[in-house]
Amino acid sequence: MDTIATKYVFIKLPFFISLARFLRKERGYNRYLPEIFFLWFILCICSCCVSEKRVAGHDGAIDVDSLIEQYRDSVLSDPVAVIDYFNTITEKVTDSIHSNMLLLTIASSYCYLNRVDTAMILFDRILDFCNREANVASHNTRTIGRINVLKASVYNCRGTIFQESGLPDSALINFEKSYSLHPTVSVCINIAESYSFKGNLPLASRYLRSALLTADSLQEGEKYNFIIFSSMARLYHDLDNFTLAEHYYEKAAQYGEYIDVLDKIFFENTRGNFYYLTKDYEKATVCFQHADRLAETISQPRLQAIARTNMGEIFLLQENPDSARFYIDCAKELLGPLFFTPQFNFYLTGLYAALALKEDNLREAEKLLMQPYDTLSVNPQYVYFHNRRLADYYLRKQDYQKAYYYRSEAEAYNDSIRNVKILNNIAEIDARYRQDTILLKKDIHIAKVENSAIQWKYTTITSIALFTVVLLASMGIILYRMKINELRHVKQHSTIVALRMEIIRNRLSPHFMFNALHVVMPSFRKYKELENPFRKLIQLLRDNLIASEQVAVPLQQEIERVQNYLHFQALKQTLTIRTEWLVMPEVSTETLIPSMSIQIPVENAIKYAFLPDHADACLQVMAKPENDAISVTIEDNGTGYNPNAQPDTQKGTGSGLTMLRRTIELLNANNINKIIFKIENRETDVPPGQGTRVYMFIPTHYKYDW
Repeated sequence: MDTIATKYVFIKLPFFISLARFLRKERGYNRYLPEIFFLWFILCICSCCVSEKRVAGHDGAIDVDSLIEQYRDSVLSDPVAVIDYFNTITEKVTDSIHSNMLLLTIASSYCYLNRVDTAMILFDRILDFCNREANVASHNTRTIGRINVLKASVYNCRGTIFQESGLPDSALINFEKSYSLHPTVSVCINIAESYSFKGNLPLASRYLRSALLTADSLQEGEKYNFIIFSSMARLYHDLDNFTLAEHYYEKAAQYGEYIDVLDKIFFENTRGNFYYLTKDYEKATVCFQHADRLAETISQPRLQAIARTNMGEIFLLQENPDSARFYIDCAKELLGPLFFTPQFNFYLTGLYAALALKEDNLREAEKLLMQPYDTLSVNPQYVYFHNRRLADYYLRKQDYQKAYYYRSEAEAYNDSIRNVKILNNIAEIDARYRQDTILLKKDIHIAKVENSAIQWKYTTITSIALFTVVLLASMGIILYRMKINELRHVKQHSTIVALRMEIIRNRLSPHFMFNALHVVMPSFRKYKELENPFRKLIQLLRDNLIASEQVAVPLQQEIERVQNYLHFQALKQTLTIRTEWLVMPEVSTETLIPSMSIQIPVENAIKYAFLPDHADACLQVMAKPENDAISVTIEDNGTGYNPNAQPDTQKGTGSGLTMLRRTIELLNANNINKIIFKIENRETDVPPGQGTRVYMFIPTHYKYDW
């Protein structure tokens, strides 16, 4: 069952233009000065679009827009009174565009009286006026804008008439013309309805989502969300996606307090169809009865006929032919001349035929079922039911060959409808997610003005106040950030001083020893076995003193320093430690690395990693390229890493790693790409290993500035 109801959405004639520009500059950083940035400066001039509310000349007492809005509900409840009153008012209006706006309301009122021919004549008359005026005022942008809005309203109303007359192609042409002249939420909804009527559900879904986005952008969700969600619910139950359909029906019901009677009728009819499709006939009947009562309160025989037609079919399905005939007869009487339009006629004739078959009146059924019809102007779902009824008719007449033929035709239509639904489901899902991905929710700020002088005054006051607030806020943010940067700079300076003092303390003893050894070195020349160790010691002390003054050194220099240290350690160690150097050929030995970043982990490994009786003690240093950087790894197979253990004061102070970590933290503060420094216990490897791993990831273009 299909609800052959299309909602009129009467288009008001607003004029909206807004301009909002935001300029923001990137912040800069200089380590010698506090951070300075220019946050944002707003140039916001809300310009107006002049909407002439008062009629020009001596009849300025008539506010046409307000008058149309005031009588909007009366068009539904008492269209005759609206026609009479507006015909009187039109004579007093001298502005031709305003008078045609009133004429448009009169034409819409004729539509609600089912006097479609009269309405179409008036619509054509308004379009002729618009075309003439457009030629005369071709250089007046404001007048052309008003004319385009009026033409868009006419095309929207014409499209609705064609839609209700079962002419979706003509309806779509008019809706698209309206959309091109003045795209509004209501036109999007009507285009979606037209595509849905034609069976192109993916495009219908696209326009409904566009309508939802536009309504949200214009902050008119309360006004349009009900009809949009109702239409989406109907679309999804046409796709047999009952889960989404129920979801959107529930969302639509949340806006019940914001809707008018016509919206409620539309909602009850479509929701009744949903319950019909899910075979909940009791709830479907309640919905259709509610729609019938609402249509009766506003004297809308066409909408009342639709509700009663639906109730007639429900009673047919519930094996209640007497009630079914009553409601179908009422619907036919209420439709009047509209009964003879192809869509209504075929649908109601089919219900009468089904009723005759229920009553076993084969002669009447044959008369109704054999009437000619145009398949192109009839919904395929109706053709399916028609073939089912023909098969039932010939089965009762025991003409099994024809009964089988029409049963096969019905199944073919059903398969075709099912295939179309499957394809539409796939296309709708694809279009929905593509649109949801591409379309971002936009903030559109619209200022509506009634009086240009007052608007400019309030705009100026608001702009000055806003600029003052922004200026004060910007100054506050700048002062706050300057204070933060000053504190950060002081903290960094204190850390640097502390590190340098610690370096001086740690290097003071070697410095003194280095000078003392130079004095006593000649005395040891007669002891040949001590000369080489003392030379190694002096070289090692010299390298360490140089390293203490350097932030970064080439990789090759660091390696040579560590090798000297290892050679010296080999002279006094009772434990033999095998050292493996794996420097990949792709790694440039001129690459800068933090000073002593290899030596300190190697010293720690020599001091703490190995027990005196350790067998096959091994220390491995590896450097290799890695993602526009180099990685340096120092591994041992010793006792493992225990960060909570107390350092052995006889072996050292344990401050080397702390100094290295703080140095890297200070360097990282001035770099976007950071050095990664990690110490890991190899027991966590898969498979588990033995010992400790020190890992450094050093970006290629790292800056070593304090």
